[in-house]
Amino acid sequence: MLLAALAAPCARALLNFEGTRNQVFVFGSAAYAYSSNIFYDATNRGDSSVNTEAGIELKRRAGIIAVDSTAKISYQRFSRYSEENNWSPNFALAFSKETGRTTGSLSVKAFRESRSDTAVNLRTDSWNFPVSLVVKYPLNEKVSLASGTGFLHRSYSGSALLTNYTDFSESLDAFYVYTSKLDLVAGYRLRISKTTIGERTYDHWFNVGASGALFAKINGIVRFGYQVREISHGENFGNTNASAELNWTVTRRFALAGLVSRDFNTIATGFSVDTASATLRASYALNRKTDIESSVSYGRNAFLGSLQQNRRDDFFSWELSVHRQLTDHFRLAATYSYLHNWSTLSFADFDRRGCSLEVSARY
Repeated sequence: MLLAALAAPCARALLNFEGTRNQVFVFGSAAYAYSSNIFYDATNRGDSSVNTEAGIELKRRAGIIAVDSTAKISYQRFSRYSEENNWSPNFALAFSKETGRTTGSLSVKAFRESRSDTAVNLRTDSWNFPVSLVVKYPLNEKVSLASGTGFLHRSYSGSALLTNYTDFSESLDAFYVYTSKLDLVAGYRLRISKTTIGERTYDHWFNVGASGALFAKINGIVRFGYQVREISHGENFGNTNASAELNWTVTRRFALAGLVSRDFNTIATGFSVDTASATLRASYALNRKTDIESSVSYGRNAFLGSLQQNRRDDFFSWELSVHRQLTDHFRLAATYSYLHNWSTLSFADFDRRGCSLEVSARY
């Protein structure tokens, strides 16, 4: 993402007010895509689709609080499975404060999402309402406290197998300035989730880690800890988990990024899953207008609880994309992707190949 931003010339805003303190952008895209398996199951039903998107974005940089707002709508039309055609509006509003003693951000979103879900092996349609509040306050020159509050409500439609989901989380982190480039961090997160089938879960995550310049030329944040999930019907699960995001700028043109995650999740049917994954991404800028990105991922989903019949999925994915900046405002992208899912449930054992060609514009 960093190299793509560097390779693309900065597009001027469509409208500017008070200099550049208030900017309005409009954007849109059109893509043709093909997937060999749009339902992510063993039936291998493939289809092509046309995907379009249009939106408007407002950036305000007047005063101590920055404002970013976006409104967009997308449409997906399938050639064969027309019942999966969908309109998906998306609204986002964010406030951020980066100066002064207390800093933080508030984000509110509302969007509709239609996607293939590997955990339930069908396409899901949902309305999502996430809210996030982050506040950081320095106690002294060495120690800072950060609080994170999150809320998410997800409402599904179109299938009686799916259950609505509500999630609330609260975290508290303490940062210690170890060096001028590295902070040590210790934290705790409580997450409470419930579904419309009456299932309620409580997650407790205790973690320690580091943030900043972890190694020479490698920046990011790493956390390790222990997590416990308590389920209302009486089952409890615990494991060591981790969250890491590393970025390495190898040369001016070549960059690597690594992502590692292990966490408990609640899937669309209301059941619990222990998810672990690792991703390596590479970006290379051929010149100022063309860049190549590739990623490879491997992970495991262990389905928890007596009703899950000890199901376990292992997955591998690979993706390659080429981006070309045609003009200051127009951009072309071509992508190929591959996913294979090995499952102890035969219906969920599948592979999927996909490709797309997209042109986008931003003014």
